[in-house]
Parts: sequence; structure tokens; C-alpha cells
Amino acid sequence: MAEQPFLKALKEGEAFAGFLLAQEAAYKVSAKGSEYLELKLSDASGDIKAFLWDVRAVEGDPDRIAADAFLWVKGSAGAYNGRPQLRLDKVRHAEDSEVGDFARFFPVSTRPVPEMLAELDAVIASLRDPWIRRLLTALFIEDAALRAAFAKAPAAKSMHHVYLGGLLEHTLSILGMAEKACAHYSGLNRDLVLAGVFLHDVGKTAELSYQRSFGYTDEGNLIGHISMEAQWIQREAARIPDFPEELRLQLLHIVLSHHGRLEYGSPVLPKTPEALLVHYLDDLDGKLEVMFRAIRECGDGRWSPFNRNLERMIYAVRWPKTEG
Repeated sequence: MAEQPFLKALKEGEAFAGFLLAQEAAYKVSAKGSEYLELKLSDASGDIKAFLWDVRAVEGDPDRIAADAFLWVKGSAGAYNGRPQLRLDKVRHAEDSEVGDFARFFPVSTRPVPEMLAELDAVIASLRDPWIRRLLTALFIEDAALRAAFAKAPAAKSMHHVYLGGLLEHTLSILGMAEKACAHYSGLNRDLVLAGVFLHDVGKTAELSYQRSFGYTDEGNLIGHISMEAQWIQREAARIPDFPEELRLQLLHIVLSHHGRLEYGSPVLPKTPEALLVHYLDDLDGKLEVMFRAIRECGDGRWSPFNRNLERMIYAVRWPKTEG
């Protein structure tokens, strides 16, 4: 039997039959009063909206058509307002044992995880401040469970670096920019900046769920990654005898202010050069990843569909043009 195509390879009008992972599933009622099923389905190449307009075509128990479930679907690829979608003819729940290799259903970083972890370890080893080096070693090297989660977690649920290994890749990208900024601005404390980069999103390892579809844990919804990170810094600093109080305050401030604005979830605004830099580099890296992904998904098009994360369309023509 031929292997099913990935979603991103589907062309408009092409038939599709196979297994996909449901990220979202909801029975809804149309303006005409008829019930339909709206889904967000995914595989390793990305996700797509899908609609079953006649719910009588659901096979088996309709309540098993839910988020985080594997589904077998049959339909055809189409588009609406420039966005691809699937028009479905049949849907049924699928057991885990039916779908084969789970790796087909989860987008992953293109960079090998061992390579990224080695790069991370090298940055920690380069730190001159013994207190910062000890704190980061405890969290990112000695805590095996946290290290494994940091290597696997996405950087966000839906905005940027939304794939396994995305958090690690995002952190390394900011570390690279931070090194250049610290070399340019002599007034910055390099070790403090790099520590802030390491710590600014580490709480997402517990805030996000990423065993199947990407979402939020109960702790993530109730507390959030910024609060978690503050707790973890407090806990680890308390375990290190004579950990400097001033350093504890500076690290906490970077983490607590890294969203940059009160309305974006930070309880305080950045009030040190190091905190300001971490905020802007984090924001820049996330938004550039969104733009580059939108451009890749445009194919030969000139403009992306409206991007809700950036609140604009993205111009996809790159200059200079290359041949071949």
C-alpha cells in the first residue's frame, strides 16, 4: 500500500485518505441550522482546517472525534480565502495501534537535538560568573528530566517555533544574537544576558503539553511559564549556599519582564539594559520565525494570507532572485 502524502504536499482537488492527528475538534451548527464537524488536523508537515458538512458520515462513536485523537479521514483538498482546507466525506476514530510511526504526525526541528544540546553545554561552559554557571548547570545539565523536556518542547502553542525541539532551537538562536549584541555594547553584562536567555522560556517545558497536539497543561493555564520560572530560580538559588542576593534579583527581573509590556503578561517592565535586550531579542526571533515560515508556505505566491499573529500579510518575494 502506498504511503499517504504529507498535508503540505497536497494539491487543490487532490483526494486524500489516511490518518491524521486532531488538534481541535468541534461539532457546530451552520446558519441554516444543520450540524457539521470542524477539525484542525495535522501531521509532521503542518496543519489544516477540515470540515465534514454531514455529521451522519462520522463512523462509530461521534464523541470519540476529539482533540488529541488520531482520526482516519477521507476527502479532498480545497481552499477558502487563499487558505488550504480539507472537505471530508468520512471520519472515524483511529486507535494508536493503527497509525504506525508517530513521528509522521509531529513537526520537528530540522537541527539534530544532540548537536543543539552540545552547543547549549558549550555556552554554559563559557560563562565566567561561577554563580550563574552553577545555577544553569543545575537546571540544564544535572536535572535530567528538565534537560529532556527542554530538548523536546515547542517554543509556543501556535505562534513561533511550533515543533518538537522548537524551544531549544529558539533559545540557541537568541543566544547567538545576544553574543553579538554583548560584543557591540560594552556596558552589558554578557553572563547575565545569556543567563536571562536560558531562563526566559524554560517554564514552557511545563506550561505546554506536547505529547500529542500542542496545548497547555493545567499548571500552564493556571500559573503560566513566567511564574514557573520565577519559582524555579528561587528554588535553585536557595540550594546554592551564599548565592548573591543582587544576582537573584537581576535574574528574576529579566524573566519577569521579558514579555516587555504589562498587557502581554509581564508583571514589570524591563528596567535594566540586560532585561531590555533579552525582551527585544526574544520578540525579534519569534516574529522573524513567523515571517520566514509564512514565506516558505507561500510557494510561488507573492503575498501570504493574513497572518493573525503579526496582524498583516507577508510579502514573499525575496531579492535578489536566484535561478534554479
